[in-house]
Amino acid sequence: MMSCLSIGSRAAVAGLLAVCGQAAAQSSSMNVSGGVCVDQVDPDGNVYEVRAMNEFPCVDDGRWDSARATAAFYFAGTNPEADSHASAKYLPDGSGVVVANRESRNLVIFDPITRAAIKSIALSGSPESVAISPDGTRAVTANISEGTASIVDLVSGTEIAAVVVDLSPTTALINSSGTLAVVSCSGSQTAVVIDLASQSVVRTVATGGIYTQVSVNPETSAYAFRAYGPALAGNTLVFPDSTSDQIKLIDITTGTTASLPCADAPIGVAVTPDGTKAVVSHYLSTRILSVVDVTAGAITSAIGFPVDLWGPVAINPAGTKAVVAVQNACRVVDLVSGSVSGDISTASVNEMYTSADGQYAVCVGFRGSLISYASGTLVKDLNNFVSASVGAVSPTSAQAVMFSDTFGEDMVVMTTNGASGTQLSAGPSGPAPEADRARTAAVSPNGQYTVVVNQQSQTATVLNSFSGAVLHTVNVDRRPGEVKITPDGTRAVVTSRDGTKVSIITLATGAKTDVTISTRADAFEISPDSQYAYVTVITGGDGVWRVNLNTGAVEGAKLATGDMGSVGYGYQQFSGTAISPDGATLVTCNSFTNNITMIDTASWTVIKTVSVGTFPTRASFSADGSEIYVSNLNADTISIVSNAGAASAVTGTALVGDGPFMTCPTPDGSKLYVANYYANNIGVVNLTSNVQVQTIPMPSGQSIAGMVLSPDGASLYVTYGSASISFGGGGYSRTQSGALRVIDTSSNTVVETIPIQYASAGLAISAGGNVAVIPQPWGDGVTVVELGCPSDFDNSGFVDTDDFDAFVLAFEAGTDNADFDGSGFVDTDDFDAFVRAFESGC
Repeated sequence: MMSCLSIGSRAAVAGLLAVCGQAAAQSSSMNVSGGVCVDQVDPDGNVYEVRAMNEFPCVDDGRWDSARATAAFYFAGTNPEADSHASAKYLPDGSGVVVANRESRNLVIFDPITRAAIKSIALSGSPESVAISPDGTRAVTANISEGTASIVDLVSGTEIAAVVVDLSPTTALINSSGTLAVVSCSGSQTAVVIDLASQSVVRTVATGGIYTQVSVNPETSAYAFRAYGPALAGNTLVFPDSTSDQIKLIDITTGTTASLPCADAPIGVAVTPDGTKAVVSHYLSTRILSVVDVTAGAITSAIGFPVDLWGPVAINPAGTKAVVAVQNACRVVDLVSGSVSGDISTASVNEMYTSADGQYAVCVGFRGSLISYASGTLVKDLNNFVSASVGAVSPTSAQAVMFSDTFGEDMVVMTTNGASGTQLSAGPSGPAPEADRARTAAVSPNGQYTVVVNQQSQTATVLNSFSGAVLHTVNVDRRPGEVKITPDGTRAVVTSRDGTKVSIITLATGAKTDVTISTRADAFEISPDSQYAYVTVITGGDGVWRVNLNTGAVEGAKLATGDMGSVGYGYQQFSGTAISPDGATLVTCNSFTNNITMIDTASWTVIKTVSVGTFPTRASFSADGSEIYVSNLNADTISIVSNAGAASAVTGTALVGDGPFMTCPTPDGSKLYVANYYANNIGVVNLTSNVQVQTIPMPSGQSIAGMVLSPDGASLYVTYGSASISFGGGGYSRTQSGALRVIDTSSNTVVETIPIQYASAGLAISAGGNVAVIPQPWGDGVTVVELGCPSDFDNSGFVDTDDFDAFVLAFEAGTDNADFDGSGFVDTDDFDAFVRAFESGC
């Protein structure tokens, strides 16, 4: 069994890359949430692969009973969506691009010029690959989870059959006559041949194992599979058997198989259009490209390389030249002489195709490099927009498309006509509006609005917290990060990790104002008067921008800080920041320089830089603002810093558990709760002695995602979760779990555990303490838990006439908290909604 490698889990390591690959005969699994396959840190915050509200019953005395509370999950998007692009093919006439989407279980046909969705076709399975018939009327998909192949009528837009094939189908192909489809099943190591006319299996042939890879984005738990080979040469399936070191030539019309012994680890395969020649790359240290005469059924040469090969390969129509991917580059091979060029810098290449005119190899990856077969040189980079995993070339024109799945869901369209090639368009893919990978969330002070930030679709969804109704879907900048709602409850603020905009969203209307700052923004704070957002950036000179939320403009210069960056934990967190209760002092955690920067927000100047422990990541202020508690990830300590202007200094250090993360000081200043991430417990620190006196364990196998103290300090809320994927001999599966725990702070005991449907990525609680929201990337939505009774309007703990009187007063004044239905308006609908809730007791 081959499992994922954990690299640099607690050191400041930049530029990590981990891809977990295995032969299909083997099994692998990885945790992609919390303890992700790669838990990385990076000063510049780059990402690398590794891939109706339930009512609450009241007890007899009229007091609402939180112990009976349940959670409601709300999908933040709008169907149909196009989630987890797994495979793409042009229609034969070039008029559309058919994309198989694993998670949304559908095919979406995109216009190859405008990127607009033309048609969405629902499937009964999870497509990992799609093939198109030569006449463009049929598609066949390999449904990896269900062990089926869908046969689709592309004209009517319907699935007309789901044929049972074998375990873990990963690749679908259709022969040139359009009569037979062949589905390669990596779990069972078979090729299943389907007669498209009768929609039935005609034969199953043993194949051996295909090499597969799994890539994971630790920031969103997005993942991608890649199966190398096979390919069809006419009616001959060229199958690189990586488990037995053979290249098999299988006649799909008869099942006859010829096995050609070859060098170790054959994986990538490409064939000429006439089906007479194939090239097969051998993975990594084997350093061989095998050339196969398909007609003769023989390997004619094995060309050696001075560097490791990475898998993707393409061949020109004449069968005289090939291009092979190596680490972060490609090499051109003369198949006649056996000569190999030097490295051509392309960055990592995930797939490779030959252009319609046969002159170029098109590299699917971040750069989208175009390589000339004739000259053996790089002609042009056509992407440089997003790291693409999946691509296709037009069969009729000089055009190609590329799709990202792991690092966002985008579509890039480009022309491939040599030096004149250009990028035609690029941007989010999928039928809008989408809500892909709901990574962060916020809730308004009165609990009525929830805002979910969907990182891969680059949108923010505004929901009614009590009904789950989607009120607005707002486009934000690339790789959106943190979200907060202003204390006055009127606006949400969203930062961008890859863009340059801070988005200010009016909750009532969905209107947006973008403010330009610099790139790589994430953590920020909002002033108590709702006037300013203080936004940290971690590249181009780390620092803090002051954004005036009323004018929609930057105010003052960017203040320089120490070095911040990507600091690890679940979903790849960035260095944190904190603001004092009175809004006078802002603190940044400078993880890579082991200090904090203290800023006077009124004069907009740096007060002092204070050295703390090793790798500070999070900070919080005491209720009176006199002390700052700084989590030092690598020292396993909390630094206690006085908030005393230029005289600020470390006044104490508390030794806590492994990997301290978030901290919550109690309102009375007696205790500090610490989320010890790697120890998987909540530490309780006595702030008189600065000693961790107790730990509250979290469930084994789960990772802490969020921790918030209730406004009155009586309850500590902790959310945790786990998500994993497995792929191999046992098939493909996804599992996840999570919960919200309620801890009584008087006894430090768990009093309630509320299960949630998907793995958690964080936690936010309304200032009024009545609503908790939990973003969940794999669910593309948010779980909302009502922590109080809606009709307990005065928050007394009882539903009585005082609540009715309080609501009437608010309603007559038209205050925000009278917007009971969360519509953005105070009107008679709010009165009716309150009366219904009041009559029900909650």
